[in-house]
Amino acid sequence: MADGQYVEGSIWFYAPNKGAAIFFTIAFAVTGLLHFWQAIHYHSWRLTGLYVFSSSLFIGGFIARILGAFDYKNIIKYIVSLVLTYAAPPLYELGNYYMLGRVLYFVPYCSPIHPGRVLTTFAAISSIVEVLNGIGASYVANRTRPESIQEVGRSLLKAALLLQLAVAAAFIALATLFLQRCRKHGINNTKVNQPLLTLYISTSIIVVRTIYRTVEYFEISSVNFYQPGFDPSSQSPILREEWFFYVFEAALMLINSVLINVRHPRRWLPQTTKLYLAKDGVTEIMGPGYKEERNFVATLVDPFDIYGMIKGKDKATAFWNQEPGTHAGHKAEATPSPLSEPQQV
Repeated sequence: MADGQYVEGSIWFYAPNKGAAIFFTIAFAVTGLLHFWQAIHYHSWRLTGLYVFSSSLFIGGFIARILGAFDYKNIIKYIVSLVLTYAAPPLYELGNYYMLGRVLYFVPYCSPIHPGRVLTTFAAISSIVEVLNGIGASYVANRTRPESIQEVGRSLLKAALLLQLAVAAAFIALATLFLQRCRKHGINNTKVNQPLLTLYISTSIIVVRTIYRTVEYFEISSVNFYQPGFDPSSQSPILREEWFFYVFEAALMLINSVLINVRHPRRWLPQTTKLYLAKDGVTEIMGPGYKEERNFVATLVDPFDIYGMIKGKDKATAFWNQEPGTHAGHKAEATPSPLSEPQQV
C-alpha cells in the first residue's frame, strides 16, 4: 500500500497497489457472479438485477486500476477507473429503493407512499446523481483540461455527493415512518423486519462511503495544483494515502454487496407484488395489487398523492379493506407461502 509519498509523474499521486486492486477485482467478480446466480435462482432480476450491474462496474473500475498500477502516468486508465468506481455505489442505492418498494407492497396499508413511487421518485433523483458523478469525475480526472473545467467538475461531484446524503436521509426517514406504522397496526412479522434491517445496514454503509467521498472532494477543492511552489506531500492524508480508498470505498462496497448476497430479499419477500400481508400480521393474501391511475408526471411531482388524500381517492384503492374473495374482477386467496407464485419479479 502506498506510504503517502508522492510518486513523480503519477496521475494517482501514488503508485497504485497492484495486489489490492487484483484482490478486489476477484472479490467483486465472486459476489457479482453470486448475485447473478441468485437472480436466476430466485427469479428476481427486477428486484436484484442492479446488484449484478453494480458489481460489474466495480470489476471494470478495478481492472482499470490494475492497468494503471503498471502505467500510473496514463490518464485514460485513471479516468476509466475513477468514473466506474463513482458510478457503482448509487446503483446499490437504487437497488435498495426497489427493495423498500417491495416491502411496502407486502404491507400496503402501512405504506406512506404508493410502493411503485419509491422507485420512480428516488430513481429520478439517483439519475441526476449519476449524471453529476459521471460528468464531474471525467472533468476532475482529466488534468489536461483547463483549471476552470476541473473546478466545474469538482463542484458537480460535491453536489452529487451532498445530494446522495440528502436522499439517503429521506430514504431512511421513509423506511422508519413505514416501520412505525407497522408497529401501530400490530405488525411485527419477520418477512417485514428482516428486509428492513438489511436496508438499514446497507444504507448506513453507503452513507459512510459517501461521507468519505464528500470529505475527500472538499479537500481536493481547496487545493490549487497550479500554485507556484506547490508541494504534493503537504496535502491531506485522505488524498495522499491509498488505504483511505480501500477501506472507505472498496471494502465498504464489497461488504455491502456481500450483505445482499447473504441477506437476499427473496428469502423473505414474495415473488409477486400482488401477495400482501393481511392485517392480522400472519395471513398472506393474493389480491389485485396496487393500481396507479395517475400519470407519471403527477406521481413524480406528488409521490404521496396528497391531492388524492384531500379528495378521498386514496380510500377507493384500499383493496386490503375488502374481504378476501370480494375484489372486483379478482379472486383473492389466502396463501400459506409467499414462494408459491412462479412469476419473476
